Amino acid sequence: MPKWIKAKRLSAFTTVPYGGNPAWVIMGADDLSDTEMRRLANDLNPVSDTAFVFSESTKEADIFLRFFTGSSEVNFSGHAAIATYFALGGEDVVLLKEPETTIRQRTKTGIQQVKVRVRNNKIVWATMTLAKPNYMDLDVNPVPIAKFLGLTPNDINISGFPFDVISTGTYDLIVPVRSLNNMRNISPHFALMDSYCTRLDIQGIIVFCLETFEPGNTAFVRHFSPSLGVSEYVISGAAAGSLGCYLFRHKLLESTNFTRIVVEQGYLQQRQGKVFVHIEGTGGKIYQVWVGGNAVLTFTGYILTPS
Repeated sequence: MPKWIKAKRLSAFTTVPYGGNPAWVIMGADDLSDTEMRRLANDLNPVSDTAFVFSESTKEADIFLRFFTGSSEVNFSGHAAIATYFALGGEDVVLLKEPETTIRQRTKTGIQQVKVRVRNNKIVWATMTLAKPNYMDLDVNPVPIAKFLGLTPNDINISGFPFDVISTGTYDLIVPVRSLNNMRNISPHFALMDSYCTRLDIQGIIVFCLETFEPGNTAFVRHFSPSLGVSEYVISGAAAGSLGCYLFRHKLLESTNFTRIVVEQGYLQQRQGKVFVHIEGTGGKIYQVWVGGNAVLTFTGYILTPS
């Protein structure tokens, strides 16, 4: 039987309502089937990720999250996970203690630790661990990449900036470009991109440059994932985390035991936001990856489940 369950909409990785990446969070999803979750995700936001919150109280985790797009389940979604924690205020799903609460979250990628700052029973900042990076060795030809991005091989074939495939949740090919002007000129051919990703058994393409819109930030990113039904993410926490691992791995930033970078996304879609990434590691080895940021609640109400 259909029933009414609580739904919230948030703008993730921003402090501005309707900035950042929109994400729906569905509370009390324990009785929903996979088909029902996919149908709800498709109806609410077919081109991005919806988070579903399950109750869980075990030795391993305090909360269980699953993520769906309109076409399939996604193992992990950084922006939807961050949005979830800002949706938890007043819901009694987890016990929030001021000034900081640590939550153990379970997703399809494993157990992650989340640290939230709490003020007046509301979360004002959230930071979570990602899966430790995994790498895929591929011999990458820049010509087809340039073709499906609508750029020239010279735009992306930059000395000292290799192509790399990294996963902190999903496997993405990381592609450097020279400037913000190149980023503006990207004209993606999604059918070619989807075919390329399927052939290499990866989920998306992360394109970045070290030129930024705001001084002091580290990099600007665009993240494409047509194979998951998302042509372009406005902002992706997992992509920002993978880029942090890339910069650390290839010694393209000053390395300390606790390296911090700020990743810009969404500026070309007038939904600018920032992902704060911390890399814990030494000697080229990464021990922990954290991503964090804000989210803003823009809607709360109830939605009828599919029959």
